[in-house]
Amino acid sequence: MLSKHQTVIFLILSLPMLTSCNSASEETYKFGFVLPLTGTNTFYGQFAKTGAELAIEDINTAGGINGKQVIGIYEDSGGDKTRATNSAQKLAQIDEVNGLFTVTGPMGGAISPIGEENQIPTIYNAATDAFAENKKYVFKDYPDSTDICQTLMKQAIKDGHQKVALFGTNAEFTQLCNQGMEREQPVTIFETYEIGEADFRTQFTKIKNSETTVLVLYMFSEDCLNAYKQIRELDMNVTIYVGFQSLTCGTPEHLQEHSDLFIGAYGSDVALDETRTDKEFLSFKQRVLEKGSSQIKGSAMMYDSVRELAFAYEGCEIAECATNNIRDLQNYQGMSGLISYEGQYVQREVMLLRFEDGTWISAE
Repeated sequence: MLSKHQTVIFLILSLPMLTSCNSASEETYKFGFVLPLTGTNTFYGQFAKTGAELAIEDINTAGGINGKQVIGIYEDSGGDKTRATNSAQKLAQIDEVNGLFTVTGPMGGAISPIGEENQIPTIYNAATDAFAENKKYVFKDYPDSTDICQTLMKQAIKDGHQKVALFGTNAEFTQLCNQGMEREQPVTIFETYEIGEADFRTQFTKIKNSETTVLVLYMFSEDCLNAYKQIRELDMNVTIYVGFQSLTCGTPEHLQEHSDLFIGAYGSDVALDETRTDKEFLSFKQRVLEKGSSQIKGSAMMYDSVRELAFAYEGCEIAECATNNIRDLQNYQGMSGLISYEGQYVQREVMLLRFEDGTWISAE
């Protein structure tokens, strides 16, 4: 046991260390990321991390936020919602981050309550609206599913298709996709699958028997290869349309094995033309590739989310001020396109693409 004299000396010696810790905290902004870097949906976690790292590099190079540098703290959720919740709590309560970010619906649902409860600006990249509904600190930065799927149905009608099927994950974003399609024309048959399910033959048999000529796929990327194999197995004679083409069932990995299934295919996606030749975008694209990712749009989306919050914190001393600035953000030119907010939801343009000569090109 320390004597009274020894205790005083210990406390005095400890002061520089304590002061240093507090000073470091005051001199930086900390952004926390809960991402599926292993396990389920690593495809999304990896490109989101790439975008986040590039955004933080650029923010710091430009002088940081209010003259302070930004630190990124990355937590691997493994695609597990409980683990994601625990990671978000750690970032909020131990790391005391100034912002929370994630990608995919399951992860958005896990971290959003933590951000709201701890009054931390939270941005998730997912097509689900519910996590931001009636919130103050939580924002959805992803195009609206209804717009994405309405665009596809318009094209199907234009091409003369009278029977159109929808198959997707059993989640709110697929229900919103259905609503978007039915703005134009009733969906002939609507089938879903549960996350983790790999055998879709029962649903696909129903779709085949419905004699639909277009099949809209609205799935997580890792589930698409099973879908294509079973479409072949059942000899389904349908034209494939894909929502969020670059992030789901229309990626280069899927094209490598099943490009013949994409004859006549259409996709809808974030309105980012990857063939842009302006200097800023070419530099960003090269940096993404140098980090080992080929997912330009997905990386650009997270890049913009981080830049949005950095921009919102300029001139602010408290989180509430930053959230007000996000809600007021209008016509912000991001790497992935023009960005505006209405309340807790981003407003982003979408584009139609068609598959031609082995690649996706703008159909507009």
